Amino acid sequence: MQMKKSVKWVISVLFCFLVITIAAFNVYGNTQSGLQGNLKNRLEVFMDKKALDSQFNGVVLVAKDGKGVFEKGYGFANKETGIPNQLNTQFRIASLTKSFTAVSILQLEKNGKLKTSDPISKYINHFPDGDKITIQHLLTHSSGVADHSKLTDTTKPITLTAFINLMKNQALTFNPGTKYMYSNTGYMILAYIIEKVSGKSYQTYFRDNIFKPAGMDHTYFKKADAKDFAMGYRNMRKVVERDDESQLAGAGDIISTVGDMMRYNNAIHDFKILSPKEIEKMETGYIDTSKLGVFKYGYGWKVANNLISFGRPMIEHNGSLPGFKCEIVDFIKDRVTVIVLSNNTGTWNSGELARKLASICLGTKFWFYQKYF
Repeated sequence: MQMKKSVKWVISVLFCFLVITIAAFNVYGNTQSGLQGNLKNRLEVFMDKKALDSQFNGVVLVAKDGKGVFEKGYGFANKETGIPNQLNTQFRIASLTKSFTAVSILQLEKNGKLKTSDPISKYINHFPDGDKITIQHLLTHSSGVADHSKLTDTTKPITLTAFINLMKNQALTFNPGTKYMYSNTGYMILAYIIEKVSGKSYQTYFRDNIFKPAGMDHTYFKKADAKDFAMGYRNMRKVVERDDESQLAGAGDIISTVGDMMRYNNAIHDFKILSPKEIEKMETGYIDTSKLGVFKYGYGWKVANNLISFGRPMIEHNGSLPGFKCEIVDFIKDRVTVIVLSNNTGTWNSGELARKLASICLGTKFWFYQKYF
């Protein structure tokens, strides 16, 4: 029985290798023959067709060298009232929030307030195995902390202090640093550490040290503050938001626009909020996110430099909440950035869409897909 399993495993690996090898011949230098005209026109023709085929509802921004080359809204911010999605429409960006938390930690490290190698016991008393868990473990989803959402009513508000007290009663699910397991809980712990070290709420810290320097004037934490907030849908049927925003503090609670997210991206590239040293640390992959090893996880970003990124250095992150799906892809050396914010979830893949749009800018066909139409 064991022999049969081993043979099947070897065959599977060889098959995957064969597929990747064949695909590799089509990776570089291929252009999109079905798309004509200038870059903006090619992006628009592709995106219009994609929106029609997949019921994409949201806003897309594609930038080269920090400047938008294509920006367009699709569908409705509020279908019931007929309000269309526009460039100023505000969306929940879900897990794209995590990079803001990572940036904050790196800023505090630069200012000598903490070290990413510090055990969290230095900042949180009586945390189980807190001397084994480092800040880097939390940043890279390798801490082993339990999932708090299974331990509390996520529809109700929770303070970070109450959250930490809850987690002090939970055992680790695995030894820190031994595996990758995506964790909103880990990033909430980081938000608590930001507050303890900075002496400010994490929201105030974000505003003072990221939003304001980047010029993000339309980015908030509370839906009540966002006057152009989009309603969430699934297959264009209205979704009721049940979870309280506080249950994703520092992990998925920011509301923003494509323009503000581009300003954030530019602020990173222009060294307004991080130095080159901190950016390199953030964009380094520390742990595989899956057994296939397509992506590694850095600090608040997935990192790739392989076939899926056309052999170019790339960082990206996706986000998903009921009624919302989003993606940011940044080819950091080519300075090609794609931001996708949607208020209609469904079967479409945000990473696939963003990388296809990027590939049009790069003049390289996305190797997983042989056709654009």
